Amino acid sequence: MPKQNPKIIDGGLPLDHPCDKYIGIDQSYSGFAITAYSKDGAYYTEVFQGQGRGVERLSSIQAFVGDFLGDRVINVKGAAMEGYSYGAQMAHMAGELGGMVKLELKCWFYNVDDAKYPLIIPPSVLKKYVTGKGTGVQKNQILLNVYKKWGVEFMDDNAADSYSLARLAAGEADLAYEKQIIKNVLDPKYREKP
Repeated sequence: MPKQNPKIIDGGLPLDHPCDKYIGIDQSYSGFAITAYSKDGAYYTEVFQGQGRGVERLSSIQAFVGDFLGDRVINVKGAAMEGYSYGAQMAHMAGELGGMVKLELKCWFYNVDDAKYPLIIPPSVLKKYVTGKGTGVQKNQILLNVYKKWGVEFMDDNAADSYSLARLAAGEADLAYEKQIIKNVLDPKYREKP
């Protein structure tokens, strides 16, 4: 099977630039998105659709994640990934994918605790961080709010989620509810430790 190239959304951040970076990961089999973000507002996002089925698809996504995190991105200071949607139809597959992401982070950032052990952000918390409300939020509302809030336009909801997760990992907060979310997610229960 030929290698599939990810969709790139370049917001002006070279991955090898020496500035501090924060990683946001929206893990999905159908549109896996990773964003590297710096606090000056620059970012770089890739969205990848895994090939094949089952373990073949998981393996193609793992190769994509390793390529992104590997030698390309430097000075990562923190990471956040979207937590699992409990009751999801394919919960076991989501668990496999999430476990693979955690292993890749541990592999590439073994000496950076805050990136190696990502913040696990429940979907409702991510929605509240972006829109101000945690329930009843549609995907197009996330896209619109990312644009209205931060002036960044995405045409892909997975990319918008990973971008928002990267900003959350960076501790970006202006509004009172954003500051409360940052305070809450820094609670040790949101970060896995050995």
